[in-house]
Amino acid sequence: MQTLTGQIPAIQTTIKGILAACKLANDSSSALQDADLPVLEQAFEQLVDVISRIESDTQAAGDTRSGDISEIGEYALRLQQTLSGTAEKLGLAGQKQPLADLTMNLTLWIAGHDGQIETLEPVVDALALTANTTQEPRQLAQLSSVIQQIIRAVAAPISQDLEKMNPGRPWRVLLLNHGIVATRSHNTDLMEAAFTLLTSKLPEDASRFFDEGMQQMEALDYPPRVREIMEKYHREWPVNRSLH
Repeated sequence: MQTLTGQIPAIQTTIKGILAACKLANDSSSALQDADLPVLEQAFEQLVDVISRIESDTQAAGDTRSGDISEIGEYALRLQQTLSGTAEKLGLAGQKQPLADLTMNLTLWIAGHDGQIETLEPVVDALALTANTTQEPRQLAQLSSVIQQIIRAVAAPISQDLEKMNPGRPWRVLLLNHGIVATRSHNTDLMEAAFTLLTSKLPEDASRFFDEGMQQMEALDYPPRVREIMEKYHREWPVNRSLH
């Protein structure tokens, strides 16, 4: 897993790598598959220029408004989705992880500049892809910390969670995946943080989450310290617990 920093050099390097792969695939095709690729490349160049100027201005004066950051971040994530569609059309399955890295680094940049994340679904998809291909506990601990930063930056209309009837809503998936990634990291501090948030924001899902978590403790032979935390929450949130 790439180290996720939200820093502009990492964003720029990833963009260049994906665009280079797209151009190579496009040029190798017998028929031009995507005539808009140069336009997309120019749009990303302009984006990097804008966020670089913001970085400089913030360091100099510290007065960039969070609303401006959120708007630019929303535009950046839309560009990423366009790039993702282009890569898919060109058959570049190998670019899925770099595209996910780009999404997460853009999101961390938004969060790191006090912006709000207003489009959550592609972010959740990127985190899930990365979690599913990561096995090393230390890397999963890093990913759990990234998720914490993202959760804190999610816009209020999403985090207020008014669509309770939709089990596939990105906010719910994000919180549940946060708990899973923290558990797989074997880091008990991260588990406590994720579980506290989960029980606060998704009490209706907590009992089942911890019940399934205990089953995983047995099946995958987790370390005793991890099992102890899961057992504690399992006792506090039994399956037959009534919610008031």
